[in-house]
Amino acid sequence: MTGGKSPGLTEVDHQRTASLLRATLESTNDGVLVVDIHGAMQTCNQRFLDMWRLPPDSRAIGARSERLRLMADELKDPAIFYRTLSNLHERRGEENFDTIELKDGRIFERFSKPQVLDEQVVGRVWSFRDVTERRRADERLRESEERFRLIAENVGDLVAMLDPRGRRLYNSPSYRSLFREDDIAIGSDSFLEIHPEDRERIKDVFRRTVESGRGERAEFRFLLKDGSVRHIESEGRVIRDAEGTVSKVVVVSRDISERKHAEQRQKMEHGITRVLADSETLADAMPRIIQTVCETLGWDCGMRWAMDGEHEAIRCIETWNAPSPALEGFVAQIRTMSLGDGNRGLVRRVWLAGEPAWVADLVGEDGFHGAPHAYRAGLRGAFAFPMLAGSVTLGVLEFFSSEIRQPDLPLLQMVRVIGSQIGQFMARKQAEENLLYVATHDTLTGLPNRYMFNQRFAHALTHAQRYGKTMALLFLDLDRFKYINDTRGHPFGDTLLAELAKRLRHCLRDSDTVARFGGDEFVALVEELNGPHDVANIAQKVLEVVRKPFEIQGDNCELTASVGISLYPLDGRELPTLLKNADIAIYRAKDRGRNNYVFHSEDMNAHLVNQIALEGSLRGALDRDEFVLHYQPKVDVRTGRITGMEALIRWQHPELGLILPDEFIGLAEETGHIVPIGSWVLKEACAQARNFHNQCGAPMPISVNLSARQLEDPHLPRAIERALGESGLAPELLDIEITESVVMRDPHSAILDKLKAMGIRLTMDDFGTGHSSLASIKNFPFDCIKIDRAFVRDIPQNADDAALTAAIILMAQSLRLKIVAEGVEKPEQLSFLAEHGCREYQGFLFRKPEPAQELAAFLRENAADVMV
Repeated sequence: MTGGKSPGLTEVDHQRTASLLRATLESTNDGVLVVDIHGAMQTCNQRFLDMWRLPPDSRAIGARSERLRLMADELKDPAIFYRTLSNLHERRGEENFDTIELKDGRIFERFSKPQVLDEQVVGRVWSFRDVTERRRADERLRESEERFRLIAENVGDLVAMLDPRGRRLYNSPSYRSLFREDDIAIGSDSFLEIHPEDRERIKDVFRRTVESGRGERAEFRFLLKDGSVRHIESEGRVIRDAEGTVSKVVVVSRDISERKHAEQRQKMEHGITRVLADSETLADAMPRIIQTVCETLGWDCGMRWAMDGEHEAIRCIETWNAPSPALEGFVAQIRTMSLGDGNRGLVRRVWLAGEPAWVADLVGEDGFHGAPHAYRAGLRGAFAFPMLAGSVTLGVLEFFSSEIRQPDLPLLQMVRVIGSQIGQFMARKQAEENLLYVATHDTLTGLPNRYMFNQRFAHALTHAQRYGKTMALLFLDLDRFKYINDTRGHPFGDTLLAELAKRLRHCLRDSDTVARFGGDEFVALVEELNGPHDVANIAQKVLEVVRKPFEIQGDNCELTASVGISLYPLDGRELPTLLKNADIAIYRAKDRGRNNYVFHSEDMNAHLVNQIALEGSLRGALDRDEFVLHYQPKVDVRTGRITGMEALIRWQHPELGLILPDEFIGLAEETGHIVPIGSWVLKEACAQARNFHNQCGAPMPISVNLSARQLEDPHLPRAIERALGESGLAPELLDIEITESVVMRDPHSAILDKLKAMGIRLTMDDFGTGHSSLASIKNFPFDCIKIDRAFVRDIPQNADDAALTAAIILMAQSLRLKIVAEGVEKPEQLSFLAEHGCREYQGFLFRKPEPAQELAAFLRENAADVMV
C-alpha cells in the first residue's frame, strides 16, 4: 500500500464532505433545490419541501414535469413561472432573481445560479426565501407613511419628523405659512426658529422625549424672520427601529397665538377691573393699571400721558417698565418730553381721534415722539388707547414691546371698552378729589385749611407721643395787612395772600405743614426737631420770605410778619393749648416791634438768645485759640497705675468763662464747626501724648472722642494720619472713642474698619445707654467698651445698676474686650468693680480732668508710683 493514497481514507473524507454539505444545506433558512442540466432533481433541503408543501417522497421524484406541476399548483400565476424556466433553459449560463406569489398569499424571492463543472454547465441551484412578512411590513410601512403624508399635508397643524438630534427629516406644507423653504430645509436644525428665551428649555424637553420614549406637551414661541412672535403648543411621539431604539420623533405643533392672546386679554380685563374696584385714588390706580396691562399682555413698558394745562402740552405722568437699564433710560427720556400741536406720533393721534391705534413696527413710523430712544432700548411694537369720559379724552395709555406685533383687533376692541371704564373711574375720582380738596384746602391759596391741619396735627401728635419727639407750631400774622387790603383793594390783597402761600410752601420742609386759618393768619406745624434752634432757623426763613418785596399787578408791595411759637410738649400737649400759646406769643412779638418771632416760653427765648450768642462766638473761637484740652487719667483697678489719658475739650470763652462740651458740642455739630474743631483736638491730643512720653519717659496712650458728623467726614482718616505724623505718636497709642448711640443710630462700619486697619484702637463710649445688643457689638471692630457713669454712680447700693454693671463686665470678658468704668468717685464703687473683674477706671476718685501742664507736673513728681 506504500507509495499511494489509502482508498479507505478517501472514502471517509468524501463522506465527511457530503455530510457537511448536507448539514449546511439543512441549516439554511432558504429553500434550496439542485437540478441537473435537464431539470431533474439532484437534491433539496427540507426547507424547500416545506415551503412548497411537497410530499416527503418528493426527493425521489425524478421527472421534471411532475415536480414542476406540483410547484406550479401552488402559484398564483403559473404562466410566469413556466416562462421564466423557459428563458433560463435557453440561457443556461445566466443567474436569475425574481419574486413569485403563491395562491395562499405567500411571497418568495427566487434566485438561481448555474452549476459549472470543468467550464461546463451541469445543472442549476435554486434558492427560495419566504419574504411574506417583510413585504407585508414594508407595505404596512408604505401605507402608514402615505397616511402620515396625507394627514400631515391636509391638516392645519405643523407636523415635523426629526432625527434624535432634532434635525429635520420631514416638514408638513403648513410650515411654509410661517417660514421660508430655506429656513426649514431637510437636515437643518429644528431648534433655530424657536425664540432664544425658550430654546434651551425646549431642547431639554426634546432630549427627555428621546431618552424616555415618552412625549411631553410644551408651550414655546417661534421667532419669525420679520421679528414677530407666534405662540406654539407642541408634543412629540417617538418611532423606534427594529432594535427598539428611538430613530425618529414626530412633532405635532399648533399655533395657539390666538388662544394665548385671548387668555391674556381676559386676564388683563379682570386685572384692571380689580384695580379699579380696589383703588381709593387715581394716583393709586394708574401705576397699577399700566403694570397690569404690561404684565398680562407681555409688553415691556407703558406710560400714561395727560394734558399739562399750564403748558398746553401732553406730558408723560406715570410709567412702568420691566427691569432693564435700557428701558429705564428710555422711560427717563420720555418723561422729559412734551407733545405739542406739531407732534404727529402715536399718542397725539390717539388723543385727537379718541380711538385706539397700533404700530406693528416703529421703524418707519413718521412723527413718533421717542423713536431714537425706543430703537436704542430695543423696542419695536407699540399700541395706545384713550381714556374717555363720554367723548372727552382724559389721557392716553401707551405701551411698547421689544417684539414686532401685528395688530390684535380683538384687543383693540376690548381697550375701547376698558378705556371708557378707566375714563369713568378717573372722572369719578377727580370729582371726589375735587370735593375733598375743597373740603380740606383754602380755595384762595391752595393751602390746607383748619380741618386738614387738625387731621395732620393728630397724626403728628401720635407719632411724637410714640417716639418722644418734639414739635413746634408757628403762628404767623401779617403786620398791617388790613391797611394794605383796604387801601389797595381786596383783589390785590387776595393776590398777595396767594403769592405769600407759594413762598411759605417753598421755604418749609416737605415734612412740615403750613395752613391758612383765615384772613391773614397762617399756621405751620414743624415736626422732627433736633431742638429750639431748628425752629428759630425756620422762623427766620419765614420772616425773610415775607420781607422780600412782592410785585403784583405791576406794583411793588412790602410786608412784614410777627411769628409766635409754641413747642410740644413744653407749651402744651393738645392743639388748642398750643394754638392759644402761639397766639399769645404773636402779641409779644408785635409788642417788641413786629417783624420778629417770639417763643411762648420766656425761658426758651432766653435760652435761644444765649444759643444765638454762642453760635456767633463759636464761628471764630478756633481762630482765636479759645479751645483748650483737659486730660483725665485712666487707671488700673488693681495697681492704681495710670494706663492712659482721655482728652476732653473745653471752651475758654472770653466773657462766659470755661464752657463744658455739653453746652456747645451739639451747636458745633448743627453748624458744621465740629469737623475743624475735631481735627484740632486730634492734632493737639496726639502732640500732648508725645509730650507726656517725653516728660515721663513712658509711652502714654491717648483717647479722643469723635462725633457723628466727624465719622461722616470722608477726610477723617487723612486728618488722623496728619495728627499722628506731625506728633510722631504711634497709631496703637491713639484710642478713638465713639458713643454707643452714634454707632447704633448710623453704623459707620466702613470708616471704623478703615480706622482699625490703620492700627488705631476703638472704644465704644457710654455703653449701656443706647440700644445695642450682644449680636450688634460683635459686628464692630471695637477693642474696648466704657461703662457709662449713670450705672457706676449708684453701685453697689442700687441692685439694678449693680447687676447691669456686672453683666456688662461679664459680656466684655466673653468677647475678649477691655472694659473701662467712668465716673468712679467712691472707694466702694472701685471695690465693686475690682471684685467683678473690671480692669480700668477713670473718675474723680483718682483725679479730675485738668490742663496738661498741671497733669504733667503731677506725673513728673509721682512717675514712679503712678506710671505703668
